[in-house]
Amino acid sequence: MANNIIGRFYFKLTDSKNLIGEFSNNHETCKRNYTESADRISPIAPDANFDGVYYTTWHDEIGSHKSVLAKLIIKRKFENIFSLEWLPVQDDKFYFWGEGILCDGILIGDYRDFEKC
Repeated sequence: MANNIIGRFYFKLTDSKNLIGEFSNNHETCKRNYTESADRISPIAPDANFDGVYYTTWHDEIGSHKSVLAKLIIKRKFENIFSLEWLPVQDDKFYFWGEGILCDGILIGDYRDFEKC
């Protein structure tokens, strides 16, 4: 598993409990922020804020320039600290993992790449 940070993100929670945000990464082709959005498919707890399972989509300028669909799992680790896992929808192997903190209602953090399994 690689432990190097490859990017950063933020997410805002919408009134319908979905996410909208942006990310950037350390790839040579990354010259700006990119949009990521996620639809919650199940909360982890009844009073869950960011905690939940989402389908998320994004695209950037790496490879084939196609959009990506992934499963995003956000779990509260501590009061305002969260763990995040981005999983492929097809085989549930990790794409990325990260951690975030809440700041003024926005989840801000960084993410790392998992080596190919």
